[in-house]
Amino acid sequence: MRERRSFLRQSLRLLAGGTAGTVLGGLATAVHAAESPPQPTERPPWQPDIADAQPPFQVPTAPTLDELDLPVTPYTGDGPPQSVVKSSPVITVYGRSFGVAPILGLLGDLNSFDELERSIAPWVQATEELAQAPVTVAPHLIYALARPCQGKDDSCLIFLDGSGVDLINEYILPAQERGMGVVLDAQMGRLSPSFFVRRMIDMGYMAYPNVHIALDPEFATRPDQDMPGHPIGWLSAQAINEAQRILADYVRSENLSHKKIMIIHQFVDELSDSWSMVYGKRNLEVFPEVDLVLDADGFGSPDAKILKYNAITNPEAYPHLQWRGIKIFQYNKYAPRFSDSPVLTPRQLFGLDSTRAGWRMWAPPHLIVLA
Repeated sequence: MRERRSFLRQSLRLLAGGTAGTVLGGLATAVHAAESPPQPTERPPWQPDIADAQPPFQVPTAPTLDELDLPVTPYTGDGPPQSVVKSSPVITVYGRSFGVAPILGLLGDLNSFDELERSIAPWVQATEELAQAPVTVAPHLIYALARPCQGKDDSCLIFLDGSGVDLINEYILPAQERGMGVVLDAQMGRLSPSFFVRRMIDMGYMAYPNVHIALDPEFATRPDQDMPGHPIGWLSAQAINEAQRILADYVRSENLSHKKIMIIHQFVDELSDSWSMVYGKRNLEVFPEVDLVLDADGFGSPDAKILKYNAITNPEAYPHLQWRGIKIFQYNKYAPRFSDSPVLTPRQLFGLDSTRAGWRMWAPPHLIVLA
């Protein structure tokens, strides 16, 4: 029973993302911050994005490239691969998968692509009107789900394709037929960003032009840690750059038509807190084949969310980081305390309306994650 309760608490944290940070104070929901111990003011002595060598962790076996029938059509047009976020606002719908664990996000409360389209139609319509551009929609799957660790030789993760889900036929191809993307989200555990990029390439997922990746530093787990996300994890800019480099090399070598989006979730930043979930963030590199999106994660009040978004995407501190995102936690009946209260309106997201306290988004996001 104790283990089940512990797993439920962890599931709530997975849904919540987090609101920890010294500046939020009374603005944000206090639940997550109250449970989290004080965070370091300097780089911790451990590196959660551990060695790239394949560890003895239990992960699904990847097929060889010869066993895959990859759908890659070489790009024959002029110029570099095309950018999705440059031409279209992106709305992703977050969760484990259709009909599974709705406590983890909106996607789990839906059962099909048809339901997904109907559910977010108001968001799509409002965003298209405000951006004056068509929206790209994508199911946002928790590909690697963090769970309590089961020993030192454990990845602390449950892989979606290791649970009987055929990602290509159940998600990637149906999404492609509808003009949708698919985001595969890794909650890190004890594995590195480079591991996930290589694995998704080896599994054939990245060969599809509509498939993209997200990394969640919150659940990067040190070797002596039993519960991912407690304390909150972090990733180094160096590790993220290496993962981007692998992804960029793949796009070039396969002559893919579209850039890959790499989303980095973050709700603690040195501009608003005493440390950062992306250590050395100013050293993040920009690759022509990758659209790096910094996503302001975490639930809370409109004031708290705008404060975090403006810090995480600050153009003076991070002038070279072009793409911005924010995660919206709509009301979840399975975990009502882990919801935004109230939810930011589309006009507030686009910086057209301020909050009652006068907070305003400095610029609209290019990507919206609906949880």
